[in-house]
Amino acid sequence: MSDKSSGAIEQAGVGTVVDSVSSRPHAIEAPKGQTEKIHALTSLRFFAALYVVLYHTLWFAIPSLTSGSIAGRILSLGYLSVSFFFLLSGYILSLVYLRDGRKVAKRNFYVARFARVYPLFFFTLVAGTPFLLIERIHTYGMGAALSKTAVTFAAHIVMLQAWILQLRGIDNPNWSLSVESLFYAVFPFLGVWIWRLTRRQVWLVAACVWIASQALIQLLNGHIPETVAELNPLLHLGTFTLGILLGRWQILRRRESGPSPSGSGTAGVALLLSLCAFAGVVMWEPRPPLSILLDGLMAPLFAALVWAFSSNRSLFSRWLSAPWLVVLGEASYGLYLIHYVAYQLFESLGLDKIPLLYPVYVGGCIALSVLSLYFVETPIRKWILKRFQTRPKETLEAASDAQ
Repeated sequence: MSDKSSGAIEQAGVGTVVDSVSSRPHAIEAPKGQTEKIHALTSLRFFAALYVVLYHTLWFAIPSLTSGSIAGRILSLGYLSVSFFFLLSGYILSLVYLRDGRKVAKRNFYVARFARVYPLFFFTLVAGTPFLLIERIHTYGMGAALSKTAVTFAAHIVMLQAWILQLRGIDNPNWSLSVESLFYAVFPFLGVWIWRLTRRQVWLVAACVWIASQALIQLLNGHIPETVAELNPLLHLGTFTLGILLGRWQILRRRESGPSPSGSGTAGVALLLSLCAFAGVVMWEPRPPLSILLDGLMAPLFAALVWAFSSNRSLFSRWLSAPWLVVLGEASYGLYLIHYVAYQLFESLGLDKIPLLYPVYVGGCIALSVLSLYFVETPIRKWILKRFQTRPKETLEAASDAQ
């Protein structure tokens, strides 16, 4: 696949919310007995992950598609999904682990995150390694290719692929899991500190975090390699932090003012603002560097979307809460990791030269992601949690949304 395709940004995942006592689906509990459904946010993850799939692969199915056309410009912004994923991760983790104001049980938290993220990551890493090895054999010969690929594989195993970019190369979208690993490492400490903030302090810290992160990107732009600016985990930490701050603000607001009025009108305004902002970015000339757009510039807008769709009271949220859409959202982590390896196989068989087969490819990836959710990810997650005698606070849907 081309460099344009491999430089993308992604992420996803999900599951079903099931009460630890009964089997009745339910939402994340909010203070004072109220509930905060996340089904709409789960479904949004599917569309964001599908946007990533199209960003990586549609260029090959439609060779006439150029980055200068409107359709091409829209497609070329698929990497923006990653900021949404990173912010949503902080938001969901904050609601699950910080809501009661206690310290995070670190062992349980790390085991739960490992159990949800790592198994499918490992499987797709193994599946993607032969493609890199074959490519390197043609370039370096068998001996050098084996040694270089072994080093790359080892770096991915310990999640270094976003830190040392020379060690990337296997299922490239998984760079974002390297970023998420940093988020998980700092969350029990950063999150607990944020949860001590008052409502006014939340606004002040959020403004400082966003302004400081954008100022840092501007300062670094042109002084470090573009790819480093795009992928370095430290430069995405601000977006994750804004997600935690959003969760804290939402809980404080509900305690002080009652339920958030995110009905159809509010969700509609948020959606309209998002579309207008997206249209502005599409038409922005000259387009700013990818690193500036990727590293949290759109985070305030994504925060507004998450807030608006975190309630089940809006018409848009009810539409997005359709069971079949929620299932696709729950499987979006698989779609995110599987689609790249699947397309490499598609290419190796020469099927990418047949545009009519592209819908088959996309449909196949979606089907594989659903099968993976039910027959690979969920059983292994349950086994790991049982093996470590861990009862996480995360329901499967929340666990998936937090990626």
